[in-house]
Amino acid sequence: MPSKDVPTGEKSIRERGTYANDANDPTLASYLSSAFFLLSVPTLILIAYGGFWLDFYSEQAVVFVFAGLLVASITLVLAVIHHLTGR
Repeated sequence: MPSKDVPTGEKSIRERGTYANDANDPTLASYLSSAFFLLSVPTLILIAYGGFWLDFYSEQAVVFVFAGLLVASITLVLAVIHHLTGR
């Protein structure tokens, strides 16, 4: 029996990663994951520059603030995943 993780002629690599189990419908988790992936970096850049525009810190600090926000957001997402899966 072939492994479910190996692409076959029936499913492409994209479908294997997008759809849950063997169903043909995308899940809410896949939509949320895609939304986070697409929107997180532009949002964090806007937040980092927003702090500069509001005079919270200098322009040189924008990169460091963005890096800190990125690490914090990844940590938060992993903590939520850990909590929801119970692992």
